[in-house]
Amino acid sequence: MDPTSIFKRVVSSLIGAGVVWIACILLCTCTWVQRQVFYAHKLPIWWGQQLDKPERFGFLKDQVIPFYIPTKDGHRLYVWLITPLQVYARHESIILQDSAKLYGDVRDRVAFKLLVDDPKSRVIIYFHENAGTVGQTRRTDAYRMISSGTPKPVYVLAFDYHGFVRSTGTPTEGTLTQDAIDVTGWVIEVANIPADRIVLVAQSLGTAVACAAAHHFIDKEPKVEFAGMVLCVTFTDAATVFLNYSIGGYVNLLAPLRQSNMLTTWFAGQITDTWKSADRIVRIVRKSSRLRMTFVHATNDTIVPWTQTDRLCHLAVNALEVQDLSTQAIDERRRTTDLGEGGWIHSWGNGQNLVQEVILKHGGHNGIMKWAPVALAVTKALDNR
Repeated sequence: MDPTSIFKRVVSSLIGAGVVWIACILLCTCTWVQRQVFYAHKLPIWWGQQLDKPERFGFLKDQVIPFYIPTKDGHRLYVWLITPLQVYARHESIILQDSAKLYGDVRDRVAFKLLVDDPKSRVIIYFHENAGTVGQTRRTDAYRMISSGTPKPVYVLAFDYHGFVRSTGTPTEGTLTQDAIDVTGWVIEVANIPADRIVLVAQSLGTAVACAAAHHFIDKEPKVEFAGMVLCVTFTDAATVFLNYSIGGYVNLLAPLRQSNMLTTWFAGQITDTWKSADRIVRIVRKSSRLRMTFVHATNDTIVPWTQTDRLCHLAVNALEVQDLSTQAIDERRRTTDLGEGGWIHSWGNGQNLVQEVILKHGGHNGIMKWAPVALAVTKALDNR
C-alpha cells in the first residue's frame, strides 16, 4: 500500500478521534448529560418491580416495611425500614400477625411501634450510591452486614433519592440534599430516635448526600450531632469524580484535561451539581463537640481513587486540630493499626473527637460495603453512645 495513503488514513483517524473526544467533552458540559451520568437513575433494572416483596431479597415476612416519606417539594421517597433479627425473633408472632395495609400509615405497623417503644433502639440511615434502588442485591447484603455487629437493636433505614425508580421527582444536588434532610428529620421527629442513636452510613454518591445532611443539622440551633458517620468511597467534589472516572475502570476520556490546570479549572466551572464534600466535611468537623467520622476506601477501587479519601481525611484532621498541618505533621500525629493483608487504619484524636481512615487492600468500589471493617466502624460508633 502507498505510504502516503497510509499516512492520510492515520491522520484522518486521529482527526476523527479528536473530534469525537471534543464532542464528548462538550457533552459533559451539558447539565442534562451530567445528571444522567452522575446519578444514573434512569438505568433499567429488573428488580425495581419486586420491591413490594422484600422476601425475594432474602428477608423474613414483614421484616421489611416498604413505605414512602413525603418531601417538602411535594414528592415522595421510597423507603425500606428493616427490623433487626433479634427484635424479629423476640416478637415474631405479633410481627407475622401484622395486618396493616401496605403503604398505609407506617405508624400502624408493628415493627415501627417496636422501634419507637424501645429506648435501646438504634438506627442506621443508609445513603446508597448512584443507579439502582434499595433492593439491589449488593445493598441488601450490606444492610444485613452493617447491622450485625452489635447486641443493640439496630434498625436500617434505606431510601431512594428523587427520581430513582419509585421515588418521584428529578435528582439534583438541591433535591437530594433535601431528601437527606427530610429522611433524617423523619427518623428524629416521627420515629423519635435521638440523633445520638443514629449513624449515617454512605457509599460513593451517598457520602456527598450524607455530608450535606450532617452539614445542615450541625448548623441548626441547637446543633444536631449524630452518633457517627461512616463514609465509604468518598470524593472531594463532583468535578474531581468526572475528571477521574474511567469507563469500565480502565478508559478515562477526560484524563487529557487533567494535564492542564487551565482546562481543569474550566471544566470544573461547567459542573452544575458541584457536591463539594470537602468544604462540608471541614464545617462538620469544626462545629462538632463530639465527633466520630470514619472514612473507608479500597486501594483497588478502579472507579474513585482511594487518594480522594486520603485527601478528605487530611482535611478533616486539619479541621479537628484547628490548624493547617503539613502532610508530615498529620502523619506524625496518627496512630496506625496494621490489618495485615486487609490493609490499615489511621486514627487521629480521642474517644470524644475521633477521625479514622480505614484503607483496605481489597474490596473494590462496591464490595467493601459487605466487608467486616465497615460493620466494625458502625458497631464502634453505636457502642460509643
